[in-house]
Amino acid sequence: MDQNFHTIVIGGGCLGTAAAISIAKLISARGHAASDVCVVDKMVVGSGLSARHSGIVRAANADPTAAVLAQKASEMWANLEEHWGVGITLENTGALWIARDTGGEGNAKWSGLERSLKEKGIDFAQMSLTDARQICPEFVRLNDDEVFYYEPGAFQVDPSNVREALYAAIKTNGVTLREKCEVLGFERGPAGDIATVVTSAGSLGCRYVINAAGPWSPAIFAGTGVSIPVSVEPVHVANWLTSLNEMPAGMPIIADYVNLAYFRQWRDGEIHMHQPRKRGIRETARAFSESPLSVLGADFMNDPTNQALGYSQMRVYEELARRRFSNIDQTVYGSGYRSFFDITPDLRFILGPDHRVPNLIHSLGSGQAFKYAPVLGAMMAEYVGGGGPLADFGHEFSISRFSDGYMGEFWSKVQGREHVLEAEGAGL
Repeated sequence: MDQNFHTIVIGGGCLGTAAAISIAKLISARGHAASDVCVVDKMVVGSGLSARHSGIVRAANADPTAAVLAQKASEMWANLEEHWGVGITLENTGALWIARDTGGEGNAKWSGLERSLKEKGIDFAQMSLTDARQICPEFVRLNDDEVFYYEPGAFQVDPSNVREALYAAIKTNGVTLREKCEVLGFERGPAGDIATVVTSAGSLGCRYVINAAGPWSPAIFAGTGVSIPVSVEPVHVANWLTSLNEMPAGMPIIADYVNLAYFRQWRDGEIHMHQPRKRGIRETARAFSESPLSVLGADFMNDPTNQALGYSQMRVYEELARRRFSNIDQTVYGSGYRSFFDITPDLRFILGPDHRVPNLIHSLGSGQAFKYAPVLGAMMAEYVGGGGPLADFGHEFSISRFSDGYMGEFWSKVQGREHVLEAEGAGL
């Protein structure tokens, strides 16, 4: 055994780093050394999906529990120095949500969301077209057949600042970091727990293992016989270079659910855009049936095909942007790339202890790791420390819900000639 740790966190992204920091603070308060928490990453901190997030933090969410967690995460981001010992610059822009008017200058579905969020104490309310125009630059197209909701508490950050904060918080809190260290396998104890994590840098003993490896999890844990239903859904990102003279400070995040695109002000006067993750059973099933990573391990993030947006996709995004912005014809395509959402069959988190391995705890599958990072990190510390209010929230996201019966029903929805996967394949 090369070294023993209290907790080994697999994955050095936003969720893994947040878990390590929170656990280090917990065990330090109980007399252990913070260095007894170790983060292991095959590449470097923040180099996976965490390197490609859009830096948007908002609480509005159709899942009530996820909305509460997002609100708590927003509060923690705003007071990050209190929780992590390091600060970060937030851009308090608010978010304008745009939906179709389905009658009577409203939208029943979105009005229901507004009521649900208000019950949770989240400030999210419909606003008039006139008021929406006042908070947007002149080049933003807002239409009479749309309805608008405003979330004043939404904010954004520069992703490069997040990565700096992750490194600073690891150092400040005394967490042991093993970068460029690949997990090769596990040795199990007599009770079925993970006693040793075998890595390319040696064998590491542990009391707890936090799985924060996202879509790499299935491959990492395959040798243990633990099936982890996580895959990825591709998402493209485009940055449009605009005039600094027409880009005002404080442009709100625009969550455009008419054209299915998110827009935010980016560095150097750019408009950053990406589409939300798809929520249909067709797209979800395809992500689990086609092995979208194509290459093994973390290598897909460094695949040259991910470093630029294809011409056809760029034109699709240009058309979507033109529908919302009047100045796109006079802007310049600045840059683009392909990123990914990590997803589960029901598009919800996997959080908490694994029912098959006593000391394995999961924190993954959110698709929005950056937004939730501080609160899910604190939740992981509660699981290690014996429970708490955040751990209680996590119970409904247990991996145990993905039983053989659940997965059988999942696949039954997309098999057969009348369903999409086989029908689409026959039509190629």
